[in-house]
Amino acid sequence: MDVFTTPAPSLPCNWNVEGTCCDDVWDAASTELQTAAAEFGAFTMWAATGRRYGPCERTVRPCGRQCSSCAQGWYWADGFFVPYILNGEWRNCWCGTDGGCCTCAPECQVYLPGPIASIPATGVSVDGEIIPVDAWRVDGGQWLVRTDGDCWPECQNFSIDSGGTNTFQVTYFKGLAVPSILERAAGELACEWIKACTGAACRLPQRVQSIVRQGVTISMVDVDTILSKGWTGVDTVDQIIAQFNPYGLRSKMKISSPDEPVIRVVTQT
Repeated sequence: MDVFTTPAPSLPCNWNVEGTCCDDVWDAASTELQTAAAEFGAFTMWAATGRRYGPCERTVRPCGRQCSSCAQGWYWADGFFVPYILNGEWRNCWCGTDGGCCTCAPECQVYLPGPIASIPATGVSVDGEIIPVDAWRVDGGQWLVRTDGDCWPECQNFSIDSGGTNTFQVTYFKGLAVPSILERAAGELACEWIKACTGAACRLPQRVQSIVRQGVTISMVDVDTILSKGWTGVDTVDQIIAQFNPYGLRSKMKISSPDEPVIRVVTQT
């Protein structure tokens, strides 16, 4: 089984193109043609399945934590509670275990925009020091929970680069893993693209609705109709697309909340 890859950002994040069904066609093509075909197959399948698959690396600098063992201003000294919102719900008590835990949240956690596919062993650092993997865990694909008795910083200095004193940074992969069946479908499309580019017979649809020749009539669906459904015209590939994206969504669904924390994303260092 051969898996053809090209360096990022040629393909969507963590997408491979598997060309098992056409090794002879692939091997005969030039490197440039292979790259172009892989891009066509991967981007077509990525878009056709709602742009949902493919974990992308992201580096963020979280600010604050959701819960701690102290009142954090929610419990005043004169003995009454102040209501607050946590995860979209109104609460009227403090966090943590010291005063009696009355939430379903861990004592120390920070929110990361998910879904979190994975976090490298060196992905979490505080004050430039790597926090070992046995000191934290991930809950719900979006919460980074501290488990070693310490807690994440409440604030950090965003004026200095990560790695300095009073900094907190997390590098992780955000998104859904690409199912292997989509990689094989992308490879099938890539092979058909190579055939079309080299003038060989291929299965990609043409703008033909009907042909009458020597008493034989051939009708084909218009390409515009195929594209409007988010399909490719290659029946085996379109069956996969219909299974993963039956309603033809153009992008993944999103839900926004006014109390969702705002996370600073590092785009250039």
